[in-house]
Amino acid sequence: MNLTQQQQTVLLALTTEWQSPRQISEQLSHENGDLSTVNQSLKELMREGLVQTNPLLFGLYRLTAQGVDTKEELDKDQ
Repeated sequence: MNLTQQQQTVLLALTTEWQSPRQISEQLSHENGDLSTVNQSLKELMREGLVQTNPLLFGLYRLTAQGVDTKEELDKDQ
């Protein structure tokens, strides 16, 4: 799986705790933290199975087990 730089940035900001796109964007630099860009990356990461949405509270996201593994791999490469 080839993640774009933006997808990698969003993935590295995510945790296994539920977060809103705004909380994620606030962790990122100004150029990477645009809310619409974060939302688009979250959708793409969900399609890859790296991120899941909260089934009870709309608009909250967290890493899946696969997402945690991918994040750890990205951390090692940096």
